[in-house]
Amino acid sequence: MRYKLYFTLENPKIPIDYRKNIISYIKHSLQEYDEKYYKKFYNEKDPIIKPYTFAVIFKQPQINAEEIIIEDKRFELNISVEDYETAIILYNAINNQKYKSFSINKNSWTLKNIEMTIEKEIKDNNITVKFLSPLCARNRQNQKDYYYSFEHPEFEDTIKMNIKEQLKITNIPEDIVESLKITPIKARKVIIKFYEKKIECSTGTFALQGDIQLLNYIYKARNGK
Repeated sequence: MRYKLYFTLENPKIPIDYRKNIISYIKHSLQEYDEKYYKKFYNEKDPIIKPYTFAVIFKQPQINAEEIIIEDKRFELNISVEDYETAIILYNAINNQKYKSFSINKNSWTLKNIEMTIEKEIKDNNITVKFLSPLCARNRQNQKDYYYSFEHPEFEDTIKMNIKEQLKITNIPEDIVESLKITPIKARKVIIKFYEKKIECSTGTFALQGDIQLLNYIYKARNGK
């Protein structure tokens, strides 16, 4: 299930590390809507797997080392949710924030509109996708995190490992992940800032080959088109 959220800003400047602000907004929405749902997805520092992802779209942003300037003071937030129950919870929680001002980092956002988007049903073992948000391959070893772009030799194996972790909250068997092949078509490495960390990620267009059930899960759980 997918939907688009349209926001206006009080002023045109937001920090380069804006993703943590998006997470703060989602937490705030869930907490105001129902504390039990907030604890379901964000219980202090518990490592809870989230069955959703998001991507932010700015129109002609000016980007420097510390901030992003958005002259029209608007942005679009795309949320993609793999399971229907979570999708309804998030939709209701965020819809409850409509027209309310959310203050953060000497700025404020106001949700103006929500649009549902139609999802495609994948019926082929080979698809081409363009990721709207950076694809992060995270490998945790000896209490330390390593992040790989598609240029790294461990990229595909790490993506498979990440997907297997996500499948633990679904009924999809983990062994079908071994069928997955990821081939960059028009991809590039990007460095994003997240909670003061600089993380190596990938963006652009990729070819995916694998089990149809798995490809449908990836499509629904990731922001891509």
